Amino acid sequence: MQRLNLDRAKLLRNRTIRACGQCRARKIKCDQLKPHCQICTANSRVCIYVSEVQKSSGQLQNHGREEFPMTTAQSTMQQPSDAAHPQDQTISLNQFGRLTGTNDAQLRYYSSSSWVSAIETSVSPRLQPSLSTTFEPDSMGSPSLFQSQDTTSQKCQEFPAEQMNGFVQLGEVDQLISWYSQFCQFWYPIIDVSEITTSLGRLRSHQYSPAGSSALIAAICYSAACSAEAAFSADASVNMKHFKVTPSSWEDLAYRLLSASGYPLRPNLNTIRAAFLLATPSIAECKEYPDPVPICVLVRAAQSLGLHREPVSFNFSSREADFRRVLWWSIHGLDISYAVAHALPPLIQSTNSDVRMIFDEENLDRRLLSTLIRVNLLFSKIFEDIYGIDQPTRDVFQLLDEEVANVCADVTTKSRLPATGTLEKFIGFSQRMCCRKMTFTLHQPYLRSAQWPQSSRRKALEACRDYINEFTAGAIDPNLAPYRWVLNHFNVIHACAIVLQDLIQHPNCTESVGLRGLMEKCFSIFSKTSHPSWEKLETLRWKAWAANRWVWGEQEDVGIPDADASLSDWDPLFASFVWDDALLEQHMG
Repeated sequence: MQRLNLDRAKLLRNRTIRACGQCRARKIKCDQLKPHCQICTANSRVCIYVSEVQKSSGQLQNHGREEFPMTTAQSTMQQPSDAAHPQDQTISLNQFGRLTGTNDAQLRYYSSSSWVSAIETSVSPRLQPSLSTTFEPDSMGSPSLFQSQDTTSQKCQEFPAEQMNGFVQLGEVDQLISWYSQFCQFWYPIIDVSEITTSLGRLRSHQYSPAGSSALIAAICYSAACSAEAAFSADASVNMKHFKVTPSSWEDLAYRLLSASGYPLRPNLNTIRAAFLLATPSIAECKEYPDPVPICVLVRAAQSLGLHREPVSFNFSSREADFRRVLWWSIHGLDISYAVAHALPPLIQSTNSDVRMIFDEENLDRRLLSTLIRVNLLFSKIFEDIYGIDQPTRDVFQLLDEEVANVCADVTTKSRLPATGTLEKFIGFSQRMCCRKMTFTLHQPYLRSAQWPQSSRRKALEACRDYINEFTAGAIDPNLAPYRWVLNHFNVIHACAIVLQDLIQHPNCTESVGLRGLMEKCFSIFSKTSHPSWEKLETLRWKAWAANRWVWGEQEDVGIPDADASLSDWDPLFASFVWDDALLEQHMG
């Protein structure tokens, strides 16, 4: 008889949760000592006890209500979140995990993976308030971070007010937001400019604004200032008279505001966007010792908000679901780009997310992102199957080669359509450069192994040649000077190093004359003043010229250089390729 009552609500037994939140998330036995259990104390974790009675999941709360407005119908359906008694939210569509309220009334995503359940990593010192800063309440009663009393700091002196939030009164903020919307937004379209403008007006009039708005505005100003500075270095005629605050000062301010907003322990969509903009330049900056902390913390904070799950599963509005997808795929692209630049394993795996892909060729702001998503997903496979711990086989390589060729053919065909403006033109060859970088990254192991398919040399050189030509065309075109900051994220040095390494290993080949002209063109346009790696690249060029017995400048002959150099010195991903000829011959010969 009970089976006939299928529509009757399920009866749940109420039980009080006695274990602390950390032990619950890790599913381990808690000794229930208060105020902090011994397990959390031994592992330096934040131990919090929450007296919670499990209830059935009702209508999902609107997670991003501070960032996105709700309709009247939606607001009447949602119940206010009780910080002291958070309510579990069940996730449908065969997903493991739940959304639950926290002490700051934010919804957080928890899963069975302990590393997702909480942000317990070593936060970068830049996200920690310095000892010389103090917190005091402002006129609105909310905490605000005052500037350091150190009068020798040039960064602090550039802002007119002691209070950090006083920067919103600068007229330069409007100029930088406008610059960002024109020349940066298309790269990763994670900002709603109209929403930012509204938040800026509220901050200026001392009204309520969504949490993290000031940190996001400062981060936007930082990205725009970096972009404007790169544009001015490419073309001195670019008008920068309104931009007086340096990018480093905006960066310092954004980090302090981000820390004051509770990031990364209490993230929201605004602080996630701000952290993303602060981590983006790490792709283009070639540092000897890169710092992966900002991106690692960003990925974990994004997962704690459930961004790695399809928004439809949480019953978000279509507008907020779209914003969450764009933000997640942008973070995914940042993670893959950083992994490619520094030969580090990607943090995000394809099996850890079920967010829908974005295919939008009509919207100009989404066109490049759609290509980046397709390319970065294939980059993940290349990392795993070619540069991973498993030895690549011929079947795996051929499958990847076909997928890469299909994506490149599709993108190239669409991107070569007549452009109606400068931005559309730049997006077109940016799409092509993304595909060509993926191509020569897949095929470059031919320089390490004689058993690699012979077709790889031709495909890699063609991709490098087209990539370099696109990059140099964008670098010398004065109309594209405002987009130089985005262009610098592509890093043409990798492609040049592949060509020079090929000239060393295949001297006096039929392609050598054309490749020599291509390299001479590059070295005439770029120099060590434009990028520090160009000075190091001269050593590899010297070795390539010596291998082919070419004349170097006024010298009649070039001897063998004393300093050794190879592609491995500039591409750590190429250096990480571990399979030798003997192993490859067994599987790919």
